Amino acid sequence: MRLFVGLEPAPDFRTALSGLQMQLRAAGVDGRYLAPSNLHMTLAFIGEWPEDVTGLLPVISKAFPITISHLGVFTGAKVLWAGVQPSQELYDLAMDVRKRLDDSGIPYDHQEFNPHITLIRKPNLPGADTLSSVHVTPATMMVRQVCLYQSVHEEDGMKYTVIGRAS
Repeated sequence: MRLFVGLEPAPDFRTALSGLQMQLRAAGVDGRYLAPSNLHMTLAFIGEWPEDVTGLLPVISKAFPITISHLGVFTGAKVLWAGVQPSQELYDLAMDVRKRLDDSGIPYDHQEFNPHITLIRKPNLPGADTLSSVHVTPATMMVRQVCLYQSVHEEDGMKYTVIGRAS
């Protein structure tokens, strides 16, 4: 199984992210847009692992907010994303997930945690100022649960499915 641990957007948050994608399309940005059902925030990417690790996920005892605040691009990875305002709670949650994976001997990508939601893969921006022309309306959701996702390659791209939730 190809796995990762992440946050599932609440319906209103997902709608706001889809709205950003529509604005980017209207601004002439080409690329592989993620389907709204695939939008998520990765806390730790595990990759190929033979078993379900839902039992390792931390339970969130006190919900906390995250808010979409800006757009950005990872040039090397060719990804256009929506970023969220920095939050100690979010950072601590990601570090807790990673420590649990470390303690259990489960390998994962140790890349520095950069809280974002991928909107477009391989974006083609029509101009250098394209992102600054897109208005990012802050949208907030309460983080209440950590999810285990499985990614499966399908004919039209990857599909991300929640296969477990911390409870």
